[in-house]
Amino acid sequence: MNAMNQSNMRLTDLRWETKSTYDVGMDLGFLDDRLKLTLEWYHSTTDDMLMRDVSIPSSTGFSKLAYRNVGKMRNLGWEFNITTNRIIKAGKFSADFNVAFGNNKNEILEMDATVLNMLNTKFTQENRNVLQRVQLNNPFGAIYGFRYKGVYQYHYETFADMGVAEQEQFLADGKTAPVVLNANGEIIRDSKGEPKRVKYCFSNAENESKDYDFKGGDAIYEDINHDGNINELDIVYLGSSLPKITGGWGLKFSYGRWSLNAQFNFRAGNKVVNRARMDAESMHNNNNQAASVNWRWRTEGQLAEIPRALYNKGFNYLGSDRFVEDASFMRLNYLSLGYSLDPKLLRRIGVASLSINLNASNLFCLTNYSGADPEIGYGGMGVATDGDKTPRSRQFTARVQIGF
Repeated sequence: MNAMNQSNMRLTDLRWETKSTYDVGMDLGFLDDRLKLTLEWYHSTTDDMLMRDVSIPSSTGFSKLAYRNVGKMRNLGWEFNITTNRIIKAGKFSADFNVAFGNNKNEILEMDATVLNMLNTKFTQENRNVLQRVQLNNPFGAIYGFRYKGVYQYHYETFADMGVAEQEQFLADGKTAPVVLNANGEIIRDSKGEPKRVKYCFSNAENESKDYDFKGGDAIYEDINHDGNINELDIVYLGSSLPKITGGWGLKFSYGRWSLNAQFNFRAGNKVVNRARMDAESMHNNNNQAASVNWRWRTEGQLAEIPRALYNKGFNYLGSDRFVEDASFMRLNYLSLGYSLDPKLLRRIGVASLSINLNASNLFCLTNYSGADPEIGYGGMGVATDGDKTPRSRQFTARVQIGF
């Protein structure tokens, strides 16, 4: 017996996405156009923004809509360019340069609350989790997590066994143990006069509680509200995946028949979640680990930068600013050295022109980023994340061009 079923819902309220753009620019020329400047500012607003695969209540009989108009978005940006044409010339020598840089950001102005909820990830209480938040009138790419403050040097029991004066001197000396402190750095005590212990995600509801007691060698996360319970209330803004400025610049030199051309690109002010380092320093399983884990906490009292090893337990690699890095960089993207032979010599062998070029790409990259490549993609609604990206390869080529 044949039967039919409806595979999707009819889109009765779907509208065209519309965009209005304002663009203001200026072109300036100096020294008989040997020096040119271009300035541009743009403002674009998208109404009835379309989104694919939008989740809907299951009571409708379907899980999602193929398309839906979900809100309004604004795009703001500016660009600045400088180019030259033989700006420096002395005999056989000439030099030119070019500079281009700009900034761009996207903001959601209006969006259906259910769609916002779909885009925003929830706090899972698990390691490795980094929150993604899309908020009205805020740029995309915001990173949220805990503030990492180092490693507990001592166990709670060691601190609790001290006298009050000894405990205060312990803290004055800059030593650390998992005890709760108020905003003034003073010990918070329970009804028995004992120092309270820092816990992770403690709750009276068993199904919502990790109820983990921090110990010596564990990661220190800042207790924002000083309640002794590290949870979602201690998550803060850690930075943006969007660069404050992007661009490139280049130099070109010529001397007689020789030429040298170099082109750089750069990015500054953006943050990246280095998930590759997060996994390589987790010591949570038997996967390969980074050499840096050799400097982990091992014995009580040790001052270490990396928490202790805990197999399949603990919360030492939660999403925090420990793994959020500045991914600013400057890369030598292209370098070319060329030489053209004298046509007078070439005519003797029946050749009109002959030039030789040696080219190289991605020769070096200047950055403080610890990952393999700081040039991580960005621009969507999510967070820029490095999942152990393969670095760009260096390329070397030689070219011989002959004209008859």
